[in-house]
Amino acid sequence: MNQKFFQLPPEKQQRIINAAYKVFSQNSYKKAPMSEIAAEGGISKGLLFHYFLNKKELYMYLWNNAMEQTRKATSEYRVTETTDFFEMIHRALQAKCSLMGTSPYLYQFSVKAYYEQEPEIRAVIQESFQQVSENSENVIWQLVDTSKLRNDIDMKLMYQEILWVSDGYLRQMMQDNVLEPAQMERDFSRMIEQWKKVYLK
Repeated sequence: MNQKFFQLPPEKQQRIINAAYKVFSQNSYKKAPMSEIAAEGGISKGLLFHYFLNKKELYMYLWNNAMEQTRKATSEYRVTETTDFFEMIHRALQAKCSLMGTSPYLYQFSVKAYYEQEPEIRAVIQESFQQVSENSENVIWQLVDTSKLRNDIDMKLMYQEILWVSDGYLRQMMQDNVLEPAQMERDFSRMIEQWKKVYLK
């Protein structure tokens, strides 16, 4: 990408970024027009292509920025500053809901990008997500006090089950177009309490 983008006033950068998140979160990658992003961001299509060589470059910038904003939210909510597995899950949930509240299009973009089927970007997104996911799981099991969990369970399978449930929940929310942070926090808080009853000693 053209480094001149970062020489723009911060508010103009953010306006363009927000516009791109909005358009990509409401359309598939293939059907998201650069002209609509430019119009939403208050610049010409030619200028948008001056800052970003093509749609893929813009999309990947947005993806990497979303990962960085997620990392910051995770740090802000001190997700890794506890050894309690379910408290860690709860803090991660709070971080996500906070991000949904302050940057709804960013979060919707992240979820939509994960399910994107366009071959041009799918492999790159999945590889990036897989790496982040594996790193996160490694950190979790280095920090968690497993003595609080039942001895007769497969902890890796338990973790995978929680991811599957989360994935299914988000898919349904996306299909219904109701990614609502307050509802999401209520639903997951109830599920966390249920998991505690099943998996804690």
